[in-house]
Amino acid sequence: MKLRLGKYIAYKTHQLNEMAYFDNLTPFSAHLHMENIISGIKDTNLKLTLAFGIGLHHAGLIERDRKVCEELFVNQKIQVLIATSTLAWGVNFPAHLVVVKGTEYFDGKTRRYVDFPITDVLQMMGRAGRPQFDDQGVAMILVHDIKKHFYKRFLYEPFPVESNLLEVLPDHMNAEIVAGTVTSKQDAMDYITWTYFFRRLVQNPTISISVAGGCVW
Repeated sequence: MKLRLGKYIAYKTHQLNEMAYFDNLTPFSAHLHMENIISGIKDTNLKLTLAFGIGLHHAGLIERDRKVCEELFVNQKIQVLIATSTLAWGVNFPAHLVVVKGTEYFDGKTRRYVDFPITDVLQMMGRAGRPQFDDQGVAMILVHDIKKHFYKRFLYEPFPVESNLLEVLPDHMNAEIVAGTVTSKQDAMDYITWTYFFRRLVQNPTISISVAGGCVW
């Protein structure tokens, strides 16, 4: 997907007869400079896109090719960097505009597309804005229409903090039973009422309360 996008942008750039802009370099010296850099690139697709000022960054590149893209983008020698979502966590490449092209990824374990965690989306959006050059940044999220309202709410309203106790409740309950803290069903109910999970359950009854497994009494 990232490769097809990079090739498409390069193709459109070629159609418009636009070449990459390089600070502090004349067009002729910029052309020679990029020729020298591109000649050392191993990935053929990256060679193609770099010629138009577009970088690619993903795990399939060798380390040297990735480093070249990083250096060119940080030093403003290329204007566009197409990257995988993991780039948001690994290195800090601030940009004036960040486009999150989709909010889903394919999960090999479940064999289906699932949503990115909100924290990942926030990390990607957080790359918008260059403190040394801009007084503001722009982040754009491309999302399916049915999820538009959710992300609008996510951007402008705080989300409640939910409890994750439900997923490990049997383990905690069994630990309390072994420790002697919980000796009856009433003790178990009292224990749950002391948790943040219980507070959120009262506020948000739609939380599923079916727990796989069980407790040993």
